[in-house]
Amino acid sequence: MFRLIFLLFALILAACGERQPNYPARQVPAGLLTDTIQIAAGQVLFREKCATCHGHPDEGRSPRANFFQPPAPDFSSPAYRTVDPAYLFWRIEVGKTVDPYLSRGSVMPAWGPTLNETEIWQLVAYLKVRAG
Repeated sequence: MFRLIFLLFALILAACGERQPNYPARQVPAGLLTDTIQIAAGQVLFREKCATCHGHPDEGRSPRANFFQPPAPDFSSPAYRTVDPAYLFWRIEVGKTVDPYLSRGSVMPAWGPTLNETEIWQLVAYLKVRAG
């Protein structure tokens, strides 16, 4: 009986857990994630396009970003080092236009129409380095 209750509890927890959305597999261009020129270009793009929501106050973070729900991460957490680069690419590309982000009230714009693939990969490279 105890095993049955434990199994049921485990299944309920698994069902309630946050699942990673489906996103397309992408191959990172060879050497891009460690190329200092690409990382520096990503940092420039981050400051121009992303820092108002995802930056620190000294990078130009807007005070209104403090009220976003869900909050916009600043990507300095070491946890972002292990995030799949293809996921980061996809998330930058589609922004809030897909679920679960659309239904959760994300305000992130889709950068796919504005940035080319190289620029998005440069941002991904910078985010991986930024993840302290």
